Amino acid sequence: MAGQTGPRAADRTLEVLELVARATGPVSAKALARGLGCALSTAYTLLTPLTERGYLVRTDGGYTLGYQVSALHRAFQRQMGLSSGIDGVLARMRQTARASANYVAYQGDGLVIADVRTVAADGDERPELAIGVDPRSHAYAHGKIALAAAGPAARRRYLEQPGLRRFTPQTIASVERLDEELRRIRRTGVALDVEEARPGLACLAAPVLGTDGAVVGSVSLSVRPEDLRARRRQLIAAVKRAAEEAAEAGQQG
Repeated sequence: MAGQTGPRAADRTLEVLELVARATGPVSAKALARGLGCALSTAYTLLTPLTERGYLVRTDGGYTLGYQVSALHRAFQRQMGLSSGIDGVLARMRQTARASANYVAYQGDGLVIADVRTVAADGDERPELAIGVDPRSHAYAHGKIALAAAGPAARRRYLEQPGLRRFTPQTIASVERLDEELRRIRRTGVALDVEEARPGLACLAAPVLGTDGAVVGSVSLSVRPEDLRARRRQLIAAVKRAAEEAAEAGQQG
């Protein structure tokens, strides 16, 4: 690849994968070249090893993700301890609590969302869960679980960037209040948010522990604020029980 070797070539190759992954259908080589801002010949140079190794597949309409991406995802789930048993835990929690049930897996320093699973019915309230670093972590119950479990250095990085942004009038926007909230979470084992991330949405979450006792994820329920007030004790019991079951499912997986 003329003028592109080493890290730069690797960056461009990953950009190709990301462009194809974001597309809703097959992507032509010309469209990829436009997206990358490179010549068509350079796009083909990047595409060749990806197709040869099975990370992309060329169809009549263009390029799509290949079978090796699925293999990577399975390996990722295995390394993260994301067994299929967690889906059963969510289904039972959804049925028992009559609310949207979610599982969030943490990675790295605990403030990176690595995977999200949701079991919900039509009309269920549910949070907007995103892979990666979520700037709303301090506003959502599942994010507060991660912040409560993270070390001082990781929490300090979060406070510096992205910081305590305010999303609703109820969002915690002071370090002192957040520290108090995190201490309460560590003491009780449950995190709550009532319209802190989004008006009309309340969530409660409990930590899921790995085999070494570290927090590897959380299970959460999403309801309307009035539903949380009416069934608070029942919902807390349901989310704590589900967290224990999810930890067992991860160990068995």
